[in-house]
Formats: sequence, structure tokens, C-alpha cells
Amino acid sequence: MSFYRTLIATVAALGLATSVFAADEASTQKLADATPAATTTTTTTTTTTDTKSTTTQVNLNTASAEDLAKVKGLNKKKAEMIVKYRTANGNFTSIDDLSKVKGLGLNPKQMKKVKSQLMIA
Repeated sequence: MSFYRTLIATVAALGLATSVFAADEASTQKLADATPAATTTTTTTTTTTDTKSTTTQVNLNTASAEDLAKVKGLNKKKAEMIVKYRTANGNFTSIDDLSKVKGLGLNPKQMKKVKSQLMIA
């Protein structure tokens, strides 16, 4: 019987129930009197997930200057230079052909960043 009393006291202390497997009303009342009231604490946890924004690739051969200017690493002027070169020389066969655009001035780090956002179709 003491196992049940211990179980009842534990459950009552956790606030899960006031009486479980009670042997009789008298023993339940004794345990309720002897057990301090359970305190319930509610904790709210907020989780912030860092999500990477998915960048859609821009087609180097069909994009307008406005679309190319949205590519990180290119500005309006550079985008216009690319379109002008494409109009004069035809479509790009590779993204590496951007190095042929006079005055574009992309260093290797910038080129890598730009290449990840462009495609040839």
C-alpha cells in the first residue's frame, strides 16, 4: 500500500492528478493534506529559423537590363553593358564570357558571386 501512496503523492506533486489508485478516502485525504500544492509554470519558447532566400537564376541571354540589375554584384550600368554587348555580339555561350564585356570589371570573387545567380539556356 505504501507504493500507491508514494505514487499518489508524486502524481499530485506534479499536478497531473489529485488521486490515483486511492486505497480509501482517508489515506487519500492524508496524502493531500501532507503534499504541498503543485505550482504550474508555463514557459513559452520562440524559435527563429534562419532561412536562406532562394535566388532564382537569371538567364544571361534573355534577361533585360532591369532583370540583370537585380543580380547581386551587378548594378544598372553593368547590366546595360551586358545587354549592349549581347546585342552587338550575339548570345553568350558561357557565363565566363562576361569577362569579354569591356569595362565590366568584375574581380574573381565578384564573378563567382554573379555566376551563381546566372544561367545560360
